[in-house]
Amino acid sequence: LHHCGHFFRKQLLGKRIHTHESQGGWVHKTGDNWLLLRGPSSEVWFEPWVSYLQSKGVKFNFNAPLESLNYENGKINSALIEGEELKADYFILAINPFIAQKIIEKTPKLLFHPELKKFSSLNQDGPHIQVSWRMAFKEKIKWKRPRCALVLSDTPWNLTMFAQEQAWREDISLGEEALSLWTGTACIAEVKGSLFNKELKYCTKEEFIAEIKHQVSHSQALKELIKEANKGKTLKDFTLIDLEVWHEWEFSPQGIKGKQDKWVTTMNTQPYLPLNKSGVDNLILAGAHCKTAVDVWSIEGAVESGRRASRLIDKRVPL
Repeated sequence: LHHCGHFFRKQLLGKRIHTHESQGGWVHKTGDNWLLLRGPSSEVWFEPWVSYLQSKGVKFNFNAPLESLNYENGKINSALIEGEELKADYFILAINPFIAQKIIEKTPKLLFHPELKKFSSLNQDGPHIQVSWRMAFKEKIKWKRPRCALVLSDTPWNLTMFAQEQAWREDISLGEEALSLWTGTACIAEVKGSLFNKELKYCTKEEFIAEIKHQVSHSQALKELIKEANKGKTLKDFTLIDLEVWHEWEFSPQGIKGKQDKWVTTMNTQPYLPLNKSGVDNLILAGAHCKTAVDVWSIEGAVESGRRASRLIDKRVPL
């Protein structure tokens, strides 16, 4: 309820209007429903920004894990990355909170700072399993409202879904022969599914795919929505091309596991969201697990956290 309430508040009460020049002049304003980019995030946002920053002299060390922080005389003097010591005026710790906790605990003196000490409580609920997937259809399937997201509360795994063609530009391919592309997430891993009577975390990949198809096709709420928006047609009247699971998940009899532990806000962890200002003069925290006005683990929270982190270095950055 807390999570949903914040989304409604932003949608109905937000006053700021922003024009995305890099997205062809696309305007964000109150009541725009789900606020997504006009194409795949890597192609239309991250890759162009990386190219731009590289042209300005920024160096990126991808797939180079942070090993430790060198803390002396009240500040971070250097960071160790793959055996290489890197010095800087500021250090921004914007990584998975589970990994951040390990880095902080390697230097016990950092735990004297209250914001950095919060990580052990922040991570108390452990990793969370949310498995993403996407399904493509040969025909275009209409939804009742444009740019809306669905939470299928009548599915055992609390599936959430969005139709990408509602947001992406028309020149962006949805895949070979695809006219509708739905992306979704299975949010609950410890409830038994309706097809195999198995918890998500113990399903094989084949069982997971079959279970998602079954839960989507048997959602009465979705059936009524599709029927109303498509002149009586239901989901079975549209041709499913494929259903693909997000690549980072590894299925095994011992349980599903991701390449990185996933953190989400819970009622237990929310009181421990750290501030961007760590207490160490030149160490800044960032990420959706930090305290923001959004107050929930989401893309919006990550974006605001990034602005707040940047503002601690340059006061000209707007909030």
